[in-house]
Amino acid sequence: TNPGNSRYHHNLAPLHGEVNNTRDEIKHHRMAVEYNPGSSNARNDYGLALYRQGRYDQAEVQLLEAIAINKENVVAMNNLAAVYCKKGKFSKAQKECERVITLDPNNAMAHRNIAKIFDTLGNTRDAVKHNRIAIQLGPGIHGVTQHADTMTYRNLARQLVARGQTVSGHANAHYDAYRALAFKVNVLPNSQKTKELLIRTKTKF
Repeated sequence: TNPGNSRYHHNLAPLHGEVNNTRDEIKHHRMAVEYNPGSSNARNDYGLALYRQGRYDQAEVQLLEAIAINKENVVAMNNLAAVYCKKGKFSKAQKECERVITLDPNNAMAHRNIAKIFDTLGNTRDAVKHNRIAIQLGPGIHGVTQHADTMTYRNLARQLVARGQTVSGHANAHYDAYRALAFKVNVLPNSQKTKELLIRTKTKF
């Protein structure tokens, strides 16, 4: 192994990714792993790059190795859950999310991911539960970007409507739709501008 060379390739790979040079991005991730096969982070990032290229079987191999090396690598577990979802293995994806939540209860990404799984399986009750937790944890925490948080609000609003929970107050589906639009246009959730947008778009979520 040569950790020094591994770091060089590991750092170089995302630079190629930023300019959509996926061939060299994958190449440098692969070389980072070859130079330091015992690096859980290098294998995770390689797996994630493969996932983004739709190479799910190869991504699964790397992410499983990343977790075998570091059994507390919750980032790799979240990524593996995403791979399993793409492969239609929702039971395995759910288990990975649950492993993350056991290790890190405040991992918003895991709550968001498991909510999507429950939603896909038609379990809106648990989907709502975990979307609410993800929202409470806030945007930008544990890898949840503002865009992802917006989608969480939209999903929650849709799930609440599906469950017929349109009562007034904080649990109102329309309130969550306000919040979704607020994040999108960067205004306060209850501002007049947000309400006008909501009316204009006829609450499309």
